[in-house]
Amino acid sequence: MGALRFYWTLYCVALKSRTEYRLDFAVGVLTAVLTQLSALAFYWVVWSHAPALGGWPPAMVLFLFGVTALVLGLSELFVNGIWWLPWYITGGELDRLLVSPVHSLTFLLLARPELHALGNLASGAAVLGLSFHLAPPPLAAYLLVPLWVVSGTAIYTAALVLAACLSFRAIGPLSHHYMLVHHLLSAARYPSSIYPGWLKYGLLFVFPIGTATFVPGQWLRGEASLWLAVGAPIAAAAASLAVASSSWDKALNGYESTGS
Repeated sequence: MGALRFYWTLYCVALKSRTEYRLDFAVGVLTAVLTQLSALAFYWVVWSHAPALGGWPPAMVLFLFGVTALVLGLSELFVNGIWWLPWYITGGELDRLLVSPVHSLTFLLLARPELHALGNLASGAAVLGLSFHLAPPPLAAYLLVPLWVVSGTAIYTAALVLAACLSFRAIGPLSHHYMLVHHLLSAARYPSSIYPGWLKYGLLFVFPIGTATFVPGQWLRGEASLWLAVGAPIAAAAASLAVASSSWDKALNGYESTGS
């Protein structure tokens, strides 16, 4: 209980520090919304020339878009600190963290929330609502959306942690390797069936974000069972977190302090 209280206090303090500059907050939220709208504008261009994308009608593609935006927003709001690991290493902050009686990965994840996440959450919720308006789903779908979003956030964050482990060997405050994970999340906005086989199966089994977006979408289209739509995201999230945690521990064991 004491540890949970500590991490909650840490997160609240970090959140307050991010709200200090109101203009920065407003610009960040607006930028996030405009980024999502630009991607949505591309969909509009596609729909004006084709009635479906890989056999998926507009409402179902909007479902993928909405869930993906919610996953990104939830990750940015609660576990965004992993992006700062390269700077923690080069600046010596990680050394001080490792001698503190806290779980290093949990501390790092919670230490840097981004409030522009609210823009992604708002746009994702709006698009998901539009999707359900155009193609009303079963009642169970409304109850399962939080499960899909949380599972997707866990999978995305676990993949970022795996990418972060490369920072222990990289030189300088670089985060380019994180962008590969980010771009793969963006790929989940589209039906996995439109991609080449290697990428399709990569999004379902290697970086299994498709289990939280594409598989639920298949269930909504009547192409998958409810058990698969529920079980696949949970199993993929659990496996991803286990691999990420193990990889983090191994990376720390080989860490030799700043300049290593």
